[in-house]
Amino acid sequence: MKKIFFTIIIFSLLTGCEKDADIKLDEMAPTPVIEGYFSNFAPDSYFKITMSKGFQRDSYQYEPVTDAQISVMDSQGTQILFYPDNEGIYKTISNGIPGETYTLNLIKGNHHLSARTTIPEQIPITDFKFMSVMQANGDIDRQLKLYFNDPENQTDYYMAKLFFTNNNSGYYYYGTSYYFDDSSYNETEQSIILPYFHYNGAGTYKIKLFHLNKAYIDYLNTLDQLGDMDYGESPFQIAVPGNPETNVRGGIGYFATVASDSLVKQIN
Repeated sequence: MKKIFFTIIIFSLLTGCEKDADIKLDEMAPTPVIEGYFSNFAPDSYFKITMSKGFQRDSYQYEPVTDAQISVMDSQGTQILFYPDNEGIYKTISNGIPGETYTLNLIKGNHHLSARTTIPEQIPITDFKFMSVMQANGDIDRQLKLYFNDPENQTDYYMAKLFFTNNNSGYYYYGTSYYFDDSSYNETEQSIILPYFHYNGAGTYKIKLFHLNKAYIDYLNTLDQLGDMDYGESPFQIAVPGNPETNVRGGIGYFATVASDSLVKQIN
């Protein structure tokens, strides 16, 4: 599991629709586990479906589920379908709408999972550039500074991703993810240095800024803490205090929605 870096202090959830998963891992029958999110930009949207295993099992390998039926439905009753590939990753060609509430429906055998959440508003990126920063040892490091229109008078949660290519193939190499919030500021236009996002040389850089719900950030933080345990990648294999909060009925995981904006620049 990738290490998730936070600049935020995680508080307990106040949202009434979330609940403790209360997973009895040594007793439970295999249950569908959903991972992923629905976005305003269809290529970002994905769901990965696996089946849970008790922690007493010897193997930590999870076989992909490719025979589930997955859809999300908006408040007008329009249904958006997701289709699997051979690795059990479900994708769609439809964009979500920021501010719209969507209901997840997932059917796998006798299991029926459902959840409901709203896509956050899209936060526009206005610019990004690499700044020269003096290190303690005297070396110069070029770190990325992101400019974006942060909403005033509310706390917002973000994930930034950086992609890079130094050729004309159109293929971008994915770099680091960074999670942060705006609790230390509330300005219409904001800039922030993104640690761990470093200059890779001349080429084309693409940055994506995801606007997230706090409940999803809390869920990711819990998984990250559990992932630090020496029991394998999946937190659903281990018996530890503090189960992750979930908004999914009938299964395990979290139905998340995000809104993203992106900007591409050639940098020398």
